Amino acid sequence: MKRLLIAASIALCSNLVLADGDLKPQQGGVMAEAKSGHRIELVVSADMAMVYLSDHSGNTIESKGSTGELTLLTGTEKTTASLTASGTNTLMARGKFKTSTESRAIVKFTLPGKTEEQVRLMLK
Repeated sequence: MKRLLIAASIALCSNLVLADGDLKPQQGGVMAEAKSGHRIELVVSADMAMVYLSDHSGNTIESKGSTGELTLLTGTEKTTASLTASGTNTLMARGKFKTSTESRAIVKFTLPGKTEEQVRLMLK
């Protein structure tokens, strides 16, 4: 009986986790979710980085008045760039960005009237 209860609990909990949805990039980047539930998708090219903002349900978040900072770590190189609002739900940084499959990124962003949030990502 005890094993049956444990198995049922695991099955129910796994369904709850799946019901939350997964992080599927819409722009070909990598995604992460902040503790607040705000989600970001980071897309990095050689001369530009874009951060797309959405909420926990996948709805876009207005980026007007938002600011942020991108720190890109590739090997021993560290690149930092300011993020500024650039569209409906995007923050953008221009610069020279060197990436590899070992690159890591830290994105800090602040929505108007909110506290700063931070997410960490591994680039693919």
